[in-house]
Amino acid sequence: MLSVVIFCRHGETESNLGGWLAGSRDVSLTDRGRAQAREAAATLVAEGRSVSTIYSSPQRRALETAGILAEALAVPVVPVTGLEERRWGDLEGGAIPADLLREEVPNGESLTAFRARVTTALDGLPACGDGGAPLIVAHAGTWPVLCRWMGVESALLWPPNASPVTLKREGEGHRVPWTPPAPPR
Repeated sequence: MLSVVIFCRHGETESNLGGWLAGSRDVSLTDRGRAQAREAAATLVAEGRSVSTIYSSPQRRALETAGILAEALAVPVVPVTGLEERRWGDLEGGAIPADLLREEVPNGESLTAFRARVTTALDGLPACGDGGAPLIVAHAGTWPVLCRWMGVESALLWPPNASPVTLKREGEGHRVPWTPPAPPR
């Protein structure tokens, strides 16, 4: 089991810029998103953070970000099925809803199924033996699942685009139990 990971949300996309929900839609980065990925790589290098491998969601926006990071860090990118963003069904392409943590969405993936899918993907990642931390490039929705998997509390709903964040497991085998949020009042 991994004890340290670096998470980097993909760079800016047209959906981020326009405020609409991409979900399973395979959108690419904007020019600003590519610049953000280059800045993230420069930050990792400048801070001396050792990266062993990049595990990426197979969605275009994440893979494009991962490719830019990998080129600068001289490490491989491994696409990982299961790290894709939540499938939002009928909500995709529309405005981002206020209740992102709702359990069910019309013709989409339940929150429970999404969390289980991402957790299974994370459970399948091999431990790194060379001392470097793996870099996980994925999506806003992946962040809270990763935090719980690592046993880390986060005040962030999700990190900004292309901003690397290091997570350290609080205790071997410890996971913060998932409690669905209370419905909005």
